[in-house]
Amino acid sequence: MYANVNGCSLFFDVEGSGYVAQGGVLSEQPVVFVLHGGPGCDHSNFKPWLSPLSQHAQLVYVDHRGNGRSDDADESTYTIEQMADDVEGLRCHLGLGPVVVLGHSFGGMVAQVCAIRHPHAIRGLVLSSTAPSAQFWDEAQEMADRMASPEQKEVLTALFEGRIGSQQEFDEWWRVCLPLYFHDPDPEALDEMLDRMRGRVDVANYMMATQIPGFDIRDQLPSVRAPSLVLSGRHDWVTPVSQSVVITEALPDATHVIFEHSGHMTFAEENDLYLRHVIDFVAALQAGPAL
Repeated sequence: MYANVNGCSLFFDVEGSGYVAQGGVLSEQPVVFVLHGGPGCDHSNFKPWLSPLSQHAQLVYVDHRGNGRSDDADESTYTIEQMADDVEGLRCHLGLGPVVVLGHSFGGMVAQVCAIRHPHAIRGLVLSSTAPSAQFWDEAQEMADRMASPEQKEVLTALFEGRIGSQQEFDEWWRVCLPLYFHDPDPEALDEMLDRMRGRVDVANYMMATQIPGFDIRDQLPSVRAPSLVLSGRHDWVTPVSQSVVITEALPDATHVIFEHSGHMTFAEENDLYLRHVIDFVAALQAGPAL
């Protein structure tokens, strides 16, 4: 499905009902916006792992502008702030009240900015394997030196410096480096994930070169009042646990959970545990006072 939001045709997909029958009553389900990583990737990485959440909430998967199935936009609008405003624009377009925002990796950066710029719209945050500033890259390089294969080390920095030469090179980068994002990679799951993804090298290059290096919202996080669930993988090389600690300590109302047997893709590697924490968090928000 598409919505014209802030001058861009934004793709979104919905999984789960907005209302469920409980005896003689239709009960409203909470709404969770799901924001993918990247930049230059799409929402397909979440499937099928997040689908069971649709029994407990209505999921709205969003492809950021220029990413996945969303339409191109002017390159200058490929900013984290604009993508956060797009999330708010889509919420308004759909006529929704405050929502839970689940952001993974780069999507977690967008989710944090959403909560800073549009506090009235956020009922809760799930910040999954993400970071509050570009400082993550310093430690990530140290961890990659210890964890990456020689083939991965040879190409790794190209993505994060925004200098991948073609879409073919971008797809090959992910083929080589995606196993590093898992603690215990399953080759079949990796192949399926890669086959589903609609990558965009132009968006990745532009944002990695011009937007990510200046990203730093650490001093703004104390203003976020929404309850937050911060999730990280013990063996995550790219957004190490230390980044989640910084987020958790800065936010006024945050709980941090570490997945001991996961890398970056916690929602896939420890799926049952991940879903349990998210379901419990969303249920607690639903049981609390309305905003």
